[in-house]
Amino acid sequence: MDENFSTKEIVMMIQEEKEARLNLTKELELTRQYMKKYNGLIDKIGVHGDRIRALEDKVTEGKGKLTLWDSIRQYSVWIIGLITFGYWLAQVITGIGG
Repeated sequence: MDENFSTKEIVMMIQEEKEARLNLTKELELTRQYMKKYNGLIDKIGVHGDRIRALEDKVTEGKGKLTLWDSIRQYSVWIIGLITFGYWLAQVITGIGG
């Protein structure tokens, strides 16, 4: 279909197109700003994640030391008892044989 447009209609269509492009440009600019903010937040989350992992490692390390100390404390009585028993047994054997 061959349509003939008047100059006024063409000017109005160009104006509408111009307004649509301006709106699109504004929306694209907003999208860029939001993307920059989003990327900044992602970076911050990564930094905080690293800090949390470092703190968790310190806590885990502290728990490991605490567990080792608790084990030594719990079994020290048995160790001293075995040493004493060994000393006593050596005295008895030496006393019988000597």
